[in-house]
Amino acid sequence: MLTRPWRTVPALFALLSGPLIAFGEAADELPIGVEVRAYTGWNESVFLNAADTPVQAVVVPAVGGRVVHFSLDGENILFENFMAQGRTLAQTQEELWLGGYQCDVGPELRALPPHLELTEGRHRWVAGGNFSIKESSQADSNLGAAVEKEFVLAPDTGELGLVQRMRNASQREISYCLWDRTLCKGGGFAFFPLNGKSRFKAGWSRQRQRDGASYYDGERPDAFEAQVLDGVLVVQTTGPVTKLGADSDAGWIAYARGKLLFIKYFPYWPHAHYSDGGNCVELYFDQRATELDPISPEITLAPGHSFIFPEKWVLLPLDKEVTTPEQARQLVRRIPPSPFTKAEPFEDTTAKRR
Repeated sequence: MLTRPWRTVPALFALLSGPLIAFGEAADELPIGVEVRAYTGWNESVFLNAADTPVQAVVVPAVGGRVVHFSLDGENILFENFMAQGRTLAQTQEELWLGGYQCDVGPELRALPPHLELTEGRHRWVAGGNFSIKESSQADSNLGAAVEKEFVLAPDTGELGLVQRMRNASQREISYCLWDRTLCKGGGFAFFPLNGKSRFKAGWSRQRQRDGASYYDGERPDAFEAQVLDGVLVVQTTGPVTKLGADSDAGWIAYARGKLLFIKYFPYWPHAHYSDGGNCVELYFDQRATELDPISPEITLAPGHSFIFPEKWVLLPLDKEVTTPEQARQLVRRIPPSPFTKAEPFEDTTAKRR
């Protein structure tokens, strides 16, 4: 069972209105639980360290404010591309495959123009208080948008709260969704409940190609590695390149690998417009990595306005490694319901003050 599982959520939204604490040069100027040092070749990486449990998150502002490390007892669940460690967009002027977590802008099916400043460019950051930071991208001229993220690590449980914000930084109306892309180490079992009132005949979908374009097939989304067990899609993430999706109303996706269980909670709005094939959650895997992708609805924003897409991450220890889909399905009983309500998309009341 989770200990005091939802304490991170109030703290998460307290960050939105809390005062900023500017980053100082000296280590003793940083708040409790926030540390700055090099990480695998990236200088000025920001470490969030829980006080009462051995959970650590590492954010690298130099490569898009990306979370490259999220660990329990030193075991990082996130995939790291060792060939790209220490490299930055400023050095290469080309796209980097870095691994870890990033908040991108979608929908993917629309094939948006390049926007590497949002995902891989240097982000500004400040400490947001004890165990927390805030960071922001430059505005991307191709999309007319900026992305801001806030992280707070619960000092007792090690649960990580995220606020992901898209802001219209242009003089025109824009319409996009936020797309969480979290690359984990590969080969584990991903699973989430299916929607009993799904728009897909099968309850889930598979990305396919037709006439050079991608689409999601919800009629016959066959995948050898996927099984539906008592209303839960369980996927062993091995085999050839595969991408799946669903309109799950559970508000979470979980991943079991080794002796770790990783749970990502996110809000789901039943009446909102999900423009990436109708999916609110997607799963990609290949022989190297497994990508867990919660997706927000597509939101139309007037100039200067923004919306937020919050999440909550939890790492739990397992007594033994999961080796079968049935064992993964049994872990559902350890996962409490999502803390996010099924209401309208979160309005950012701070937008007018920016």
